[in-house]
Amino acid sequence: MNEVHRLDGQTAIVTGAAQGIGQGIALVLSEAGANIVIGDIQDASNTLRQIEQNGGRAVSMLMDTSIPSDAEALVELALSQYGTLDVLVNNAGIDAPRGTIWGLSNEEWQRTIDVNLSGVFYCTRAALKPMLAVGSGCIVNISSQAARAAGDPNGSPAYNASKAGLIGLTVASSAQAAPKGVRVNAIMPALVESRDFGWSPEERAAQIRPYPLGIGKPGDIGQAVLYLVSPASRWVTGTALHITGGYERSGPWF
Repeated sequence: MNEVHRLDGQTAIVTGAAQGIGQGIALVLSEAGANIVIGDIQDASNTLRQIEQNGGRAVSMLMDTSIPSDAEALVELALSQYGTLDVLVNNAGIDAPRGTIWGLSNEEWQRTIDVNLSGVFYCTRAALKPMLAVGSGCIVNISSQAARAAGDPNGSPAYNASKAGLIGLTVASSAQAAPKGVRVNAIMPALVESRDFGWSPEERAAQIRPYPLGIGKPGDIGQAVLYLVSPASRWVTGTALHITGGYERSGPWF
């Protein structure tokens, strides 16, 4: 691995890394030399085992990013275990119920915003305290192509809104943190095969068809995160990196 992409001696928090995209991110950052701290509402022992089998170091805790005290406890775990916090990857999120705006319940809307947007705010606020104290650090927010294009008209308004909100949060926090040495960026993936979706062979072929480079894998997102938190991107902040496998559709672009 090119030295400019090494993270030896650094500590990275990855939320929602028990499986899927978060697990892929944690494995890539660990391979680059980072100590990994996982916060997830699910047991992350499988991810820990893979990291340790590959010679890496990692710890985890059960937590809910939508609870401010849990976000603060996660940061404290990183500092107490490894003495530093250099990277925060806000990956934890939930899928929201599909359907119309007029059919969406207050509870479904609020839970989606609480986890996908407020949870990122709570974790970012907690992580910035030690990062600003030392004048360095990197934060990456995992948004989605759903932030800019509805795609499926029967999709989730709450999910789209939460992922669009992450772009605004990224822009605002990057502008405030950059003069103090902390970089904040976002990633906007298209479809990532992060779990078994239960597709038939015909359904999978139909899903792949719009992607000239194929459907993304969790490790692809991990490699993008590695770039954004490594010295290779030292001049990059306040941006949203589109990772789409060549898939484009009509709709707004930003």
